[in-house]
Amino acid sequence: MNRVVDARDPMRHDDRYDNGNATAGANATASGNTAANGGGTATRNDAKADAIAYNVLGTAAGLGSFLGSGTILALSSTLALWREGLGLNASQVGAVSAILTFAFAIGSFCGGFIAQRLGLTRTFTIDVVVCAAALAACTVSPNFAMLAFGIGLAGIAVGIDLPVSLSVITHDVPDESRRTHLVSRTQVLWSAGILCPYVLALIVSPLGFLGARIVFGVLTAIALLTVLWRVCDPRIARLHREAAARADRSESTDGAAKSEMGMLDVLRSADVRTGRPYAVMFAAIALFYVMWNLMANTINQFQTYLLVSQHATQTQAMVVGIVAAVLCVLGGVAYGRVPKGVWRDRLFWAGAFAQMLAMVIMAVGGSMLFTAVAVMLFQFFCNFAGEMNAKVWTQETFPVAVSAEAQSLILGIARIPCAFASLVLPSLLVPGLITVALWSFVAVAVLSGVFGGMVVLLGSAPVRRAVVA
Repeated sequence: MNRVVDARDPMRHDDRYDNGNATAGANATASGNTAANGGGTATRNDAKADAIAYNVLGTAAGLGSFLGSGTILALSSTLALWREGLGLNASQVGAVSAILTFAFAIGSFCGGFIAQRLGLTRTFTIDVVVCAAALAACTVSPNFAMLAFGIGLAGIAVGIDLPVSLSVITHDVPDESRRTHLVSRTQVLWSAGILCPYVLALIVSPLGFLGARIVFGVLTAIALLTVLWRVCDPRIARLHREAAARADRSESTDGAAKSEMGMLDVLRSADVRTGRPYAVMFAAIALFYVMWNLMANTINQFQTYLLVSQHATQTQAMVVGIVAAVLCVLGGVAYGRVPKGVWRDRLFWAGAFAQMLAMVIMAVGGSMLFTAVAVMLFQFFCNFAGEMNAKVWTQETFPVAVSAEAQSLILGIARIPCAFASLVLPSLLVPGLITVALWSFVAVAVLSGVFGGMVVLLGSAPVRRAVVA
């Protein structure tokens, strides 16, 4: 029988301390209205300071997502310029793209394990330092070897940062609703990271090869600013200290055994709130994210190729990409404003259906207009039934002690099939095969909705009912 484990990890807020404080407060003698009013003002000021600190942490963590998507789109939007400027052949161009995809998968897969060894907050800083150095190497690269090295190292670094930054939010923010909001913000910044390289590449395109270096130079500067922000902001440091104190306090009262549980121990146990085995929830989230990521990776990497193959000009394809990226950001903002609960579940079903419809439109259309409509529809609704859901579900489902590891495994598992798909898709998106390939993605969209629906029905709704009860 599965051992039942409370998903509310010892690192999270322990209500017994609040109960103790409440009892002490009830026994204390009031010292007058002035003191009470002063205490109320201090409490309000503390709450305001905490809210600001949490928002700062969420944005600093979300910049890692910005750098992740920004690196992918910066390379795809400037690859032709690198080919011309460095004299790359077709094999080298394909190798650079494949290196980034596989490096991203490796980093995502290993992020949680590295955080377990080095510590969560230490990894939170080191990975962005490595990312900044790697992007700087890309910016000044004089040949294929340095470009490949830089892009591979950058892929590993941003891959590591994705699960780590999400787990830092879970670790440092004790309030569950605020955590969910901040995790949603990281996805908005991921969408912004898709938009910015598109716009920047369009602006610097008249500069030729220099424009490619400028795009990566801007990303390098953003990475350096992220390092300084994460290291030097005293509000972030305070949240790290308070989270560590909560962890130590819980460990001293609950014992070390629970906090020392590894990922395998958790997967062999069940969530006390729902009775569901963690292994079942892990499999459902992972399968959902694999299917969804296959769709998203195909659209993000090959939408320009598809549009151009359907007789769109390069400028028209870039404009479609920019509009779609703007819609993606707006969709993320809209989703983040929806309260957690039944409305988000309803939005999931709407988003899953809209993405299936987008894949059908793309498969039956066969023209630039149909493809453009499908891309825009997908990019807006992917926020309602996509990566943001997988991230939130993982952070809500698993104990904080293993949340980074769980996030890493799910992200890594999903990106490895995408890496292989990137190698074979160009040979499938040709006349005679493209229709079959696009209809296969309709099936992928259906499976994504099925597995995501399993998570909603088996996990999210029961957890919400347990919390309310």
